[in-house]
Amino acid sequence: MALNEKVRVTWNDLEVGRKLPWDVYTESGKLLLRAGQTIPSQQVLDGMHKYVLFRYEHDGGTAHARKQKRINVFALMDNLVLRLKNIFNDIDAGDATVLPKIEHMAGEIKQLCELEPDATIAVFHLPNEYPYSLFHSIQCAIVCALIMQEEGLDEQQQKMIIAAALTANVGMHALQDKLAKQDGMLTPDQDDEVKLHPEKSVRLLQAVGVKDKTWLVTVLDHHEQGGGTGYPRGLVLEQISKGGLMMAVADRYGAMVTMRDYRKPVFIKDALTLFLMDKGKAYETRYALLLIKQLSIFPPGSFVKLTNGEIAIVVKRGVKNPMKPIVKSFLGPDKKRYINPLFRECGLNNYEVDSLSGYDAGIPLNYSHIWDYA
Repeated sequence: MALNEKVRVTWNDLEVGRKLPWDVYTESGKLLLRAGQTIPSQQVLDGMHKYVLFRYEHDGGTAHARKQKRINVFALMDNLVLRLKNIFNDIDAGDATVLPKIEHMAGEIKQLCELEPDATIAVFHLPNEYPYSLFHSIQCAIVCALIMQEEGLDEQQQKMIIAAALTANVGMHALQDKLAKQDGMLTPDQDDEVKLHPEKSVRLLQAVGVKDKTWLVTVLDHHEQGGGTGYPRGLVLEQISKGGLMMAVADRYGAMVTMRDYRKPVFIKDALTLFLMDKGKAYETRYALLLIKQLSIFPPGSFVKLTNGEIAIVVKRGVKNPMKPIVKSFLGPDKKRYINPLFRECGLNNYEVDSLSGYDAGIPLNYSHIWDYA
């Protein structure tokens, strides 16, 4: 990057009361704020939303200014889903050249969770039109990657568990898409296919050359439950692999928060409450609690109503206080849409979360813009 090259200033870079590390300019080159100045109030920050803001690279030789270029998680999602579809087709065809593709995708998802954790959490909560079997597999991979950030597993084990999450349902992916639209009981044949799919997935993976024990046992165990009521082997808690336990948590949580043709998704906060209540029964307590800790009380992607009447989307977890996330308001108290979503730090100037809000499909939102990628 050239020393004098303009760098976009995002709303995540600006915070009420914090000294600016560089001069801030408008798109036309007008100096708006000098380095060392602070933004005195939320009202002043809101007024700055009418500008596209920039700084110059030579103004901030700090680590903050030199940080790695961000990855647009929302733009990448289409690509991940398409590639996973091709991976499933390759596995079905017994094509052994698929292995490096799976491992590469597992590495990408691990990287997304490390570099863009809030947007990555948001992307698996937000409504979409992807085939359920593909999106749910990516959901499970993301949840496992998040849980493992504090689990202390080595790099290779983490990648293998993420790879397992991506491929655990390859043995029933066609049926899975059908069931996502089916409102009613499974037929006896469907029930058999569901109960046998972990073993079928293992066989398909072995046929394309998967030999890693962690990968295979995670796939085999991902529907086992602590009380011995899971399948295919009816294992008790102590017999289930770490990867299998993480996958069981990821699988159930992802299923709850995803919209189906026949039902609305469970509110994120309600889903987390269910895990908190059920964590000691069917799932390993540690992994359920790690999921709750990583997602926080109001995970990114949650829609909330603020005490001032605005409707907003959570863009960043509350760091100091989980009850006070960072949000972007897109509807005013009068229900009129803001041209540019407004940055709100919950807890400042009475911008508290009043309640959860359902998603209104009639209000299209540009998530890349809201997360300051565009």
